[in-house]
Amino acid sequence: MTEQNATLGVGMIGYAFMGAVHSHAWRSAHRFFDLPLTPRMQVLCGRDATRVAEAATRFGWEESVTDWRDVIARDDVDLVDVCTPGDTHAEIAIAALEAGKHVLCEKPLANSVAEAER
Repeated sequence: MTEQNATLGVGMIGYAFMGAVHSHAWRSAHRFFDLPLTPRMQVLCGRDATRVAEAATRFGWEESVTDWRDVIARDDVDLVDVCTPGDTHAEIAIAALEAGKHVLCEKPLANSVAEAER
């Protein structure tokens, strides 16, 4: 991934308010900053198939799915962006890290000391 037009495959879980904000950031970050990789908005995940598909189209994502585990399992996703309700952050972030993905997680990362230690 050292060539100039190399991409970073992004999978985002969650598409409500913070998902919309993060989508805008992924779409425009390489236009404002000299990044080593260009973000590629691979897949957006949400629980409602119709609504997440509409959000994917509106925000510029290539695909949509309804199971966050599918995002983590994909070979074309290098980074998982967690924009879900706070009580799901730790489970998703830990699973993504265990799968070898980079993780960007909205706060809070964990809701207890035990969760944070995991």
